[in-house]
Amino acid sequence: MKGEHRRILIIDPDSRAAREMSHLFTDKGYDVETSGGITKAAERIKDVKFDCIIMDVDLPEMKGYEAVSILKAIDPKAQIIMTAVENTLELEEKVRKQDIFYYYIKSFDWEELKEAVRDVFKKMGKANEVRKMNKPPNILVVDDDPNFVVVMKSVLESKGYNVEAAYDSKEAMEKIERLKPDLILLDIMMEKLTDGFNICYKLKHDPEMKNIPVLAVSAITERTGFKFSPATDGEYFEADDYVEKPVKPTDLLERVEKLLKG
Repeated sequence: MKGEHRRILIIDPDSRAAREMSHLFTDKGYDVETSGGITKAAERIKDVKFDCIIMDVDLPEMKGYEAVSILKAIDPKAQIIMTAVENTLELEEKVRKQDIFYYYIKSFDWEELKEAVRDVFKKMGKANEVRKMNKPPNILVVDDDPNFVVVMKSVLESKGYNVEAAYDSKEAMEKIERLKPDLILLDIMMEKLTDGFNICYKLKHDPEMKNIPVLAVSAITERTGFKFSPATDGEYFEADDYVEKPVKPTDLLERVEKLLKG
């Protein structure tokens, strides 16, 4: 979703908690606004579309779970994460009756909340994929061998895929961020032996891009004797699939189709 606004509204009367959450997400590139109560928040939502709303259960005007229906009436598509300092069975029952995305109990560890927000935008990404189903998938071939790129483009374009190419790690990251391809064919060894590993690591640890399938295509075994396998070596190279060069076109296309289908 690079280039698009990823907006979060935090509704929390605890200004310190609101600041902490705001810094948590602005540091990750999200557009974040805060509000101390539901009244001003509701007015703001009428003017601005927020993809994710993080709302505390204890608001000045009413309980947060009572405010869910108000926010949903203004923007039915907004995903709401409800937060609470302490939980009880009675409170949880009231919260979970509402149309919320997630219920988070505040703690010193924010990882659970960060993961919930990532899941909100992952869900939105999947919705975007559904809308693009009738468009040919975009595939980025990352390889420093121009001849190999020409062959791959020919094979992939013969099946109707849109194909772009990048010939080094810098160009690859620039095009990935700009194009947001549906799939990446990634060479492992380019200018540096670790280029492919580094690119894959950045992708799989970026909440915006970690769901882009990566098909590693390499001659690493032939050149180094190291027999790579995602099943045994995926801990440090998180490619979704791997195939050795030289590549059989039929094998390549089968793997590409499988990864695109998810």
